[in-house]
Amino acid sequence: MTEDDPFKTEASTKLRRAVSAESSAATANALFGDFVDAHSDDFKDLRDSLQRTDMDSLFRTYVSEMFLFTSIAVVFGSSAGLLYSVFQGFGLIQSLQYIIGAPLGLGLVVFGFMYIYPGSKAKSRSEDIDENIPFAINHMSAISSSGVPPDSMFELLEQFEEYGEIQKEAESITRRVNVFGEDVTTAMKEIADKTPNDRFADFLYGMVSTVETGGNLHDYIEEQAEEQLFQYNIRKEKEIDRISTYASFYTALLIAAPVFLVVILSVINLLQSSIAGFTVRNLMFLGIHVVIPVVNSLFIAFLAVKTD
Repeated sequence: MTEDDPFKTEASTKLRRAVSAESSAATANALFGDFVDAHSDDFKDLRDSLQRTDMDSLFRTYVSEMFLFTSIAVVFGSSAGLLYSVFQGFGLIQSLQYIIGAPLGLGLVVFGFMYIYPGSKAKSRSEDIDENIPFAINHMSAISSSGVPPDSMFELLEQFEEYGEIQKEAESITRRVNVFGEDVTTAMKEIADKTPNDRFADFLYGMVSTVETGGNLHDYIEEQAEEQLFQYNIRKEKEIDRISTYASFYTALLIAAPVFLVVILSVINLLQSSIAGFTVRNLMFLGIHVVIPVVNSLFIAFLAVKTD
């Protein structure tokens, strides 16, 4: 009798576990969990991004699902490409483009999206905290003036959804204290380690240091409230100056220049009907209906990126 190949046995075990799994997460862990464990250092950036989001997903599970959905996309795309090639009667070379090239492209899109999504979400959370941190800390300053302990401050803060992600961070601290039994300084340290915003992390570390050294917590929070509000005003002033600069460029390049160009072309049209083999009317039509809309669209996209 020949001994069973251990690799085949392991593969069949994984396949049985994947087939019997009741969720995509369990299926992904069964198929790719061991691979993720062996190569976890290759996804360090992704691990850090996941820790800074509020996604209810473990690192091993998320990366396994990333490989699972990428594989499904490749298999589905390859099958669809094969059927399309057969129905269209393509030759070998053209068929390979749909059977191999297109599915690989689809797989890369799925893999890339799932890879960058946690980082994008963490960045979005950080920006939300930046917008709300001066007001949340100012609120905490008012609360601390009555002498309430830090855990009570966060319990009160989590009742205000207007503070966005800070409200969620306060809720996490309260849950760690009330549900998991952690002391408030440990809970603040844990949240400070995971929050995507450096300003909020520094604020929490400062609170921990003040509490542990017996300092005046109200004075610290009040000082931080003033500092964060000052920095917030500076950021807003810089943002307004930047937008004013963009508005000046827009006025000069996309309002004044097109009007000036249309006037010039209209005058030229009175003197001659063509320029470099193109009729003036066609050039005006191309500029008004194609160039100007395209440039405006690109400018809007540029603003969306710069002001995000």
